[in-house]
Amino acid sequence: MIRIRTLIVGVLPLIAIGLWSVETYGRDRLPLQKTEFEFASPTGASTEFAGYDREGKPIYYDPKPRIIALGQGRYAFKWFNPDGRESTSVFERPDAIDLVVEAHTSLTPDRTIEYCYRVKNLPSSHLRLGSFVVQTFASGATGKPQSGVYIGKMTNLVNEFNEGNWLRFGMLGRNKKQVPPGEALEFVVASMDLPGLVECRAHGGTLETKGGGEMPPILAEQLPRHKVWPHGWTIGPDERLAKMSVEERLKYLVERLPQMLELGWIENQKVMGWYETNLKAGKAAEVRARAAADFKKNLVTSEVLALMTFLTR
Repeated sequence: MIRIRTLIVGVLPLIAIGLWSVETYGRDRLPLQKTEFEFASPTGASTEFAGYDREGKPIYYDPKPRIIALGQGRYAFKWFNPDGRESTSVFERPDAIDLVVEAHTSLTPDRTIEYCYRVKNLPSSHLRLGSFVVQTFASGATGKPQSGVYIGKMTNLVNEFNEGNWLRFGMLGRNKKQVPPGEALEFVVASMDLPGLVECRAHGGTLETKGGGEMPPILAEQLPRHKVWPHGWTIGPDERLAKMSVEERLKYLVERLPQMLELGWIENQKVMGWYETNLKAGKAAEVRARAAADFKKNLVTSEVLALMTFLTR
């Protein structure tokens, strides 16, 4: 059983959850990464069912489907209906957004760890923030309610969310224009479990096509799904860590140091080398003290501070 002492790690005010500017808190993190994906109009003649003739025989036609880039992540899906009328549906690709996620932790009086995610929509984005989704390995993790935000779980039937328990924070109603490019919003996950490295995803826009009605299947199949959502790493609750010994958790940290460096969480190879040497030597107290000092010097991020503080006890 792990006993968590009263401490506060990388604290930001949690009372007023609202918009922030995109000024960097501490070191620059690596932006969420994107999967290369380009739309292409279907080639060759296509065949779609149009109904039945008077004799009950099926009628087929070519809707001449095509996709036209409109710029700034917007596309026009065009096709002809059986009556010859042309329809157009506009789609905003969910990855037309540039995001940075900063995570901070704090310990409440009842020993609950609150994971605060500051999602920054960079000025280079074309869309507002639609949803932020974070992975956990904690069955009891919950999202902290806030006005205008839907909180729910992602189904594990989708490949991108089939490992762990993913929590989604989605913009609702009057919040739909609340996180445009150049602004940020914070989301909070509460859990009794220790922090580990986890994945996160996000998307811009609404994920819905606008206008045109039901498009032919050959066009609908072109719509990108969750695989194109910008993807990255952060910290989140992981109940598996409580089952490890301190030595095993120190090894866990050593193995993930190169990833922390690559993500921009650690200043350079020299700083990482100090942590590697002292974690391998089992100098937990020295590591905790150094992490607190390095955080103040802007040599490590609040993610590193949280990991080194909680997992070395």
